[in-house]
Amino acid sequence: MDSDTPQQSLLDSLVIEKFPAKLWSLVNAPAIDSVSWDSRGEAVIINQCLFEKEVLSQGHCFSNSFQSFHRQLNMYGFKSVHGKGIKMGFKHFHNPNFKRGYPDLVHQLKRNTVESRLKAEADQKTDKLPHKNEKFLKGGKGSASPVPLKNTMNMDHRAALPPPVSQAGQEMPVHPLCLLLFIFINLALLQNLLAML
Repeated sequence: MDSDTPQQSLLDSLVIEKFPAKLWSLVNAPAIDSVSWDSRGEAVIINQCLFEKEVLSQGHCFSNSFQSFHRQLNMYGFKSVHGKGIKMGFKHFHNPNFKRGYPDLVHQLKRNTVESRLKAEADQKTDKLPHKNEKFLKGGKGSASPVPLKNTMNMDHRAALPPPVSQAGQEMPVHPLCLLLFIFINLALLQNLLAML
């Protein structure tokens, strides 16, 4: 494939964040037993011992230690899920942009850098700064009660969409762009595997 074609450009842009694409392929691969979705499709479950044997020791494009793999998950915003019902030796990880049936969210996973972390912390600090009219708003002569405004700028666009529903005997509709993204991610994984041979 010529690197100047639009398909290759799209493929290259999708491969920029390789870790999420590889993880998506693994969790959806029927041949891989060590990684799966939780029952709701909102978290990734990893059988650590089996994962080390089945994936890490086989050189499936990840590092060879689970600790390093776990660090990568953290860098992409995955959080460990703890609680009752989690079997010993199994690790659960959650990221709101990594859900079963939503391959189009994978491109939103970006590696956290020092700069992005510092920016997020700075944004949180500016949210906590006192209002310039705080004295006026708190009370006293001529005071007024503050009226909380609803912030509509941070609305989740997916909240307006119904979740995909699959009933027995019915196929779940797939958006063509989601299918295209899934195909390109798998092509990228295949290309990486072939390059390793």
